[in-house]
Amino acid sequence: MEHFPYLNRLWFGEYFDYENNSPDFFLTEVSGIPFGLMGEMLQDGGNPWRGMVYGMTNRMPWSDNADPRPIWKVWDDFGMQGAKMIGYWVENNPVKTNNPQVPATIYRKDGAVLVSLASWAKEDTTVQLSIDWKALGIDPARAVITAPPVRNFQDGRTFGKDAPIPVAKNKGWILIIK
Repeated sequence: MEHFPYLNRLWFGEYFDYENNSPDFFLTEVSGIPFGLMGEMLQDGGNPWRGMVYGMTNRMPWSDNADPRPIWKVWDDFGMQGAKMIGYWVENNPVKTNNPQVPATIYRKDGAVLVSLASWAKEDTTVQLSIDWKALGIDPARAVITAPPVRNFQDGRTFGKDAPIPVAKNKGWILIIK
């Protein structure tokens, strides 16, 4: 711990099982959040959907299936630098789901929010978003919810503001609300 002030990221994920665990496990054992540091997933590229809920990707690829660059491109296109992360564990997070097994973490900037959803549900499910539009500073009458296409992560599509969102077991979404 005495060395953490000199680090910029942690590699806690060697030989972790990213599929058979809990959100608490990810928060306390995998992410660097309790230490104020970014974590990176190692073993087999981790679980990119769950990692995004904690601001993590895997480190530069060990294989084609674990290439984080498509997610990094979404971050760059969104303008992640300067965005404020509000995790699902924060009580006043303005974007929540109706299923506690599919938490939502947001990355908020003026006029837009990137929402990361990840499933710990035992089977495929659907969720509804509960959005505090006023807290986000986004006009719901003009808002658009899109899932950008991300190679090896998700197909692109647009969701209605009140539409159910299908979430596959152990997967999730990156959504952008503008």
